[in-house]
Amino acid sequence: MSEIIPLRKNRSFNFWVSAQIVSPIAESFSTILITWTIWKESNSTTLLALTLILTTIPQIIFGMVAGVATDRFNRKKIVMFCNAIRAVLMVVMGLLAFSSLLNEIIFMLASFILGFLRLFAMTAYRAAMPGIVHKEQLMKANSITNSVRMGFWLIGPLFAGFSLTLLSTGQIMIMNAILFIISVFLLMPVQIKQVKVEHKNKNLFKDLGVGLKLVSQDRLIFSIFITFAAFTCFGRGIAHLGNLMVSNEIGLDSSGFGVLSSADGFGYLIAGIIMARLAIKNKYRTMMLAWLGGGIAFLFMPFSDSIWLPLILLFMVGITQPFVDVPLVTLVQQRVADEHLGKVFGFHTVTIWIGEFMAYALFGYLFGAFTPTMVYATSGFIVGLLAIGMLIFGRIRLNNANNNIHQPESMTKNISN
Repeated sequence: MSEIIPLRKNRSFNFWVSAQIVSPIAESFSTILITWTIWKESNSTTLLALTLILTTIPQIIFGMVAGVATDRFNRKKIVMFCNAIRAVLMVVMGLLAFSSLLNEIIFMLASFILGFLRLFAMTAYRAAMPGIVHKEQLMKANSITNSVRMGFWLIGPLFAGFSLTLLSTGQIMIMNAILFIISVFLLMPVQIKQVKVEHKNKNLFKDLGVGLKLVSQDRLIFSIFITFAAFTCFGRGIAHLGNLMVSNEIGLDSSGFGVLSSADGFGYLIAGIIMARLAIKNKYRTMMLAWLGGGIAFLFMPFSDSIWLPLILLFMVGITQPFVDVPLVTLVQQRVADEHLGKVFGFHTVTIWIGEFMAYALFGYLFGAFTPTMVYATSGFIVGLLAIGMLIFGRIRLNNANNNIHQPESMTKNISN
């Protein structure tokens, strides 16, 4: 895109953002409904963790495949197709609920399918932005869309929590389906410029190899992806289990759980809007400082004996998240050619969900053995140490690059970012 069109006048961008309002609400409805129902029916952290693990398995197994598909096929159509299938799934589950045929097995199977569809939709979503806005607008555009998406994904639990007290499971499922269908219609006017990749003589494994080679050769992207997996395990990974456990410890009902789960969404939304006006030069340092801030907030969780402190702390955690997500996504979009963006984001998805898988496997046990607030504090301590260590490591690498007169110019540029 040669001409820079202001974002407010970019019709495709405006419809893209509108779709990111509706779709995340639908996603959060289904997530909250499944986790809350599994927990209340079984009262087992092990079964709850297993259900969440099933959402991570498709991300790990098919992450790179989703990346290849995102580069080969129309990215807008991939998102639309995934949302349409999710709408059909919600209708089927709604009919099963009305017939009193829903059980834990069906919920776990639905978690697997939803995880699979979300994988392809999110990979295409991340790779599509350079085809909608000018490259100089990527940071601002990502700040807006990520904050809107995450904000409404986590504001959704607020409505889901209250809906669980007012509506039946079947009614909520049908409501989910309607929201997914609306998101499909909102995506129709979006125009995305995408480099056509000739793949007649290529096979899947060659494309996977290309993606792995691209990531491994860029040391900055590779190191950030691996570090992100560790932070996901000890930071974000406990949120899905932690909020539910804290709600149970405090004695909250489904509406209180929805309020608590939406706290970091409000923080994310506010921080994303602020971030759209900022000019971030050192993306690496910004990400590490944000993780450090989130870890410090987790450390104070043991002092909570009511809903107010967890609300405030999770709001603070939400504020730090855009300062991790947006620089990382923008960095990849700026460094990787359009025809390979899907492959690189596919690898990114795999590393994230490996971290999530490890978190569910580890913290599913820990939440059953210790108090939720103590698990939060332990997580915060580990995240804080990781962030400080990576800040020091990054500074050492930068100093070594500056002192080495034979260091290639391109590598010095990579480290400084």
